[in-house]
Amino acid sequence: MIMSRSCFIYCLSILIFLSPVNESHGQQVSLKNRKNASIAYNNGIESIQGENYWVALEYLSAALDYNPQFDLAYLARGKVNLQLNNIQESIQDFTMAIEMNNGLGEAYFYRGYAALDTSAAEQVPSDFNEALLHGFREFEVYYYRGLSRLMQDDYTGAILDYTEALGIRQNAAVCYHDRGTAKRLLGDYQGSLFDYRQAVNYQPDFPQAYNNMGSVKIKLGDFQGAIDDYSVAITLDSTYYLAYNNRGSAKYQMGDFEGALEDFDKVIAIREDYSLAYNNKGNALAKLERIEEAARLYDQAVEIDEAYGTAYLNRGYVKELMGDLAGACGDWTRARELGVNEAETAL
Repeated sequence: MIMSRSCFIYCLSILIFLSPVNESHGQQVSLKNRKNASIAYNNGIESIQGENYWVALEYLSAALDYNPQFDLAYLARGKVNLQLNNIQESIQDFTMAIEMNNGLGEAYFYRGYAALDTSAAEQVPSDFNEALLHGFREFEVYYYRGLSRLMQDDYTGAILDYTEALGIRQNAAVCYHDRGTAKRLLGDYQGSLFDYRQAVNYQPDFPQAYNNMGSVKIKLGDFQGAIDDYSVAITLDSTYYLAYNNRGSAKYQMGDFEGALEDFDKVIAIREDYSLAYNNKGNALAKLERIEEAARLYDQAVEIDEAYGTAYLNRGYVKELMGDLAGACGDWTRARELGVNEAETAL
């Protein structure tokens, strides 16, 4: 199971790096306006420290009214906009900070960070590169550059960045976790297990790490070990439907179909629109020779997701067992249209 991006960044926080007052030089700004800008800027920084972000926004905007060339005011206002989830405004502020001072490495980092979830995401790695080039070599730059590479399927590059980040902050559980994910996607299962174990060593209450460690053990054929890991994940988060689904799948692989049914029912109770759980429950029911019930579960799976090819394939098998050959062929044909290769042998 590939983690969603939300899992990759589950512990993101907005970082406020405080810098000394600095001003770029260009068009002449009067001494009085520069002084007023500095006062407003300092008030804005104090408001940030007090987590009064709307007040900070007003002060920093005032600073820029007094001095439109104030690079650090753009940088600070960008951080405040980011904290307030004003993503496009924050990107504009960081861009202005860079235009005022193209050596401001921190502004490149924040612009890249802000763009991670936007249509400008392709610009992210180059912004992180510029941040490093201009001396901003914080843990966060390597971590988020690694994250952006992971999202773009550059697993080797992600591993290199996560390793650099861990050289700066050795106890960063999320960094071990994400490096483990990159290794897993490269097929390095033993390396992946090592990193997931390190993640839970540093952060024992990390359900995603236990869940993904279980998924690696599935790849290695250690189904009982996987069940144990999924169970820890569920203990840490009783609403973690993916861990219930994965534990049910592991129980299914071990022939514990009744136990699998219990877990798939838990998934459906938590998230009733999760089509995979209906398909998986149908599989368990079919193994228990509860064929008509299995067919109804596959019906629900394709009702939720009309493009769920595997559910059509499986429904075809149970229709065949029920003597509905025309219905079976129809489902297998649909599965083939959706790219399920196994449907070719069924037809």
